[in-house]
Amino acid sequence: MPRSVQVEEASRPRQAWSFRGSISFVVVAAFFLLLLVAPLPMGANREWAWAPMTVAVAAIAIVAALGLGPRRGLPIAVGEGWPIAILTACFALMIGLAVLQMSTLAPLTASASFYAKAAEVLRHARAPVPSLAVDASFYALLRCLACGLIFCIARTFCRNEAPARFLLMVLLASAFLVMIYGFLGLSNHSCFLGSYLKKQGSYSPEFDRCIMSGTFVNSNSFGCFVGMAAIAAIALALRGRRTAARAAQELGEGRHILDRVTGWRLSLLALALFFAGGLLFSGSRAAFAATVASFVLLAVLLLRGRLHSRRQLGSFLVGVGIVGGLFILLAGGALIQKTSSSSSGAHVDRGVIWQTTLQAIGESPWLGWGLGSFPDIYAVHQPTQIPLANDKAHSTPLETVLELGIPGGAVAMATVLLPWAMALRSAWRRRRRRYLTAAAFAVSAVPIFHSTVDFSLQMPAIAFFVSALLGMGWAQAFVPTDGSSTSLRSSHDNLLYSHH
Repeated sequence: MPRSVQVEEASRPRQAWSFRGSISFVVVAAFFLLLLVAPLPMGANREWAWAPMTVAVAAIAIVAALGLGPRRGLPIAVGEGWPIAILTACFALMIGLAVLQMSTLAPLTASASFYAKAAEVLRHARAPVPSLAVDASFYALLRCLACGLIFCIARTFCRNEAPARFLLMVLLASAFLVMIYGFLGLSNHSCFLGSYLKKQGSYSPEFDRCIMSGTFVNSNSFGCFVGMAAIAAIALALRGRRTAARAAQELGEGRHILDRVTGWRLSLLALALFFAGGLLFSGSRAAFAATVASFVLLAVLLLRGRLHSRRQLGSFLVGVGIVGGLFILLAGGALIQKTSSSSSGAHVDRGVIWQTTLQAIGESPWLGWGLGSFPDIYAVHQPTQIPLANDKAHSTPLETVLELGIPGGAVAMATVLLPWAMALRSAWRRRRRRYLTAAAFAVSAVPIFHSTVDFSLQMPAIAFFVSALLGMGWAQAFVPTDGSSTSLRSSHDNLLYSHH
């Protein structure tokens, strides 16, 4: 065979491989770009923002399922069969129940009386269904489907270390952009997000100032988001790269991970301090408490088995105390001012909302009032102590149970808690890539904890990142401990993220 023919045939696989690698890069870049910009349009909590994002997520999921992403389709790893089957069943049950609530096939619930009253007044009404607002249920269902697709995409893309680590860096970049806008807002009409006024009632730019909230419409969600970024930065800073021989040498010398200070680690810790300052500027007490609790969990997971003496433990505690003191001095005034100036009425209002939510749950405990129907049922049960309208229960678990019923709420919460528990189990039991599963668990813990007394998980931007992190943690939890990969294209994935 002529030499020119041999060279041509040898070059064909390489050209095809490069073409596939370029397609994979475009698909992965689109996914990470979507996550990067999601917090910018008001936390993506407006239909004009999250609806196009949902379409983009669906398109990326279809392309990834066709095998044009870093991995071919959605292969099941060793030991993943039963967990993924249970998770899929829970998600399918939740979606099926939400669809049933919009259907006349569902049995009559407490909402039937409202449809009957509407028929008396309007002399025409549609057949009664459990959902009080079918259009709101449809929109909420789309958000749930988008989060499920993001989980699947992240599980597919983040089986290897490079893209999983890159996901954490995308979170840092997104939070950095949000923080820049927040600091600009502090010096120039911080109550505005574009032309949107983030304040009820009148506003005077000369006298009124709003607490720092970045591109989010409220300071609590902003504090939750930058708290997530702070935990992610710390997890990347504590990432270990030691060989077994190096670890044995450091153990003999009484050293540990905090003794290996590099410029990269210092930069990440400085970034964590930057985000922590934003958290304190937000004045969100619940976000602060959730971030502190998540940091403790992250430290326990990453330092498990690495602190072998009292000196090491003492140096770690001193370091934590110094860093904590620095950022409290930097911006703790906003948090202290909000705590001292807040009246007990705010706490009473939230307690009244929770009591009203529990009352509504008791009236329709099995099928709920319909996904996304909280504003409508709250308007019916609105207490006289709170004259203003309210569209959130300020507790995502309570609101979920109200909308889906007790069984449906339990299934919906299982779709979040099961991947979260898998990440915790992997971070606790494994050493290889522990920082990734620990980060997936601890970073997601911030909005999960915070949402018990607020609604940060209902902000699409935060929900999108949490879904991606849980998908990454799920994928990393089933990576073989011996270092081998279940993917036939692991080397290609590493090249994809190293060269592009």
